[in-house]
Amino acid sequence: MHNTVYNPAVDNREYFNSIYSSPPNVSFPNRFVFGIINTFEDPITVGLSNTSRLLGKAQGFDVFNSFTEYTLFHLFTANVTEGKFKGTIDIFGQMREADPVRYLTVIGGTGAFLGARGLATSRRVEFDSTPPAKWTFSFDLELYY
Repeated sequence: MHNTVYNPAVDNREYFNSIYSSPPNVSFPNRFVFGIINTFEDPITVGLSNTSRLLGKAQGFDVFNSFTEYTLFHLFTANVTEGKFKGTIDIFGQMREADPVRYLTVIGGTGAFLGARGLATSRRVEFDSTPPAKWTFSFDLELYY
């Protein structure tokens, strides 16, 4: 899953696939950006390179949801449109940015993944904070029907 954030400072409107909301209107320090939402439509590829064969796209959002550390609540659908198995996989859960391995829950699916449940194990493969920020996540899925 490959993410590139929209950043008006570098005017990357020609290529981005996620955008952050405005910070919440609060009058106290918000060190861990509590309440900011990131909406995304990220390409999903077979390999770790963003030039790998495309499998589909992940569409959803995450919300920063802690006052004491960088944690994100994720909810997204992996739309698999290429390959032998096609359908959607719904993924849900909270993850800490500091964790090298993150575990999310598979809560359903359609098509070839109809009724899927299980575990989505995520690892950050690449992170580049140079504007526009970019990162790549790998996912291993354990699905049960």
